[in-house]
Amino acid sequence: MSLSRRHFIQLGSLSLLAGAALPAAIAQVETDDETFSQEKMAALDGVSRQAFEPYVGERFAISQAGRSLGKLTLIEVRELTSASTGANSSKTNAAAQALTGFALRFQGSGGTLPQGTYTFSQPALGEFPLFLVPAGPDVQPRTYTAIFNKLATPGT
Repeated sequence: MSLSRRHFIQLGSLSLLAGAALPAAIAQVETDDETFSQEKMAALDGVSRQAFEPYVGERFAISQAGRSLGKLTLIEVRELTSASTGANSSKTNAAAQALTGFALRFQGSGGTLPQGTYTFSQPALGEFPLFLVPAGPDVQPRTYTAIFNKLATPGT
């Protein structure tokens, strides 16, 4: 099959257009949602279980994509522990000791929120994003959990 000059130029032009259009087609669309702004993420820098314990019983305003969704009450802050047993328990324990974690449990009174990331606001703690997981569709009262997993620093 021979390739004519005209066909070659057409194919080259199409390739150039596709190369220019493809990055624009797959580019991420910017939104006005500031959930993960540097200021909000800075509020979680160095966060610990102890930072949330004084706020058990306090209400946190929540929003998503700039829309207020009401308030949730922090009902529990608990340390996450590793339950490892078995033949490789020494390896598992060593890995578990390198991780620390805690869970926040919130209670809501309105409709069920789907699993997702929400912006939390509390006067003393500021605004910060949290990923919430509902307890289940039929669990009453409605509760939601946010999990924090962090690498442990030496000496802690």
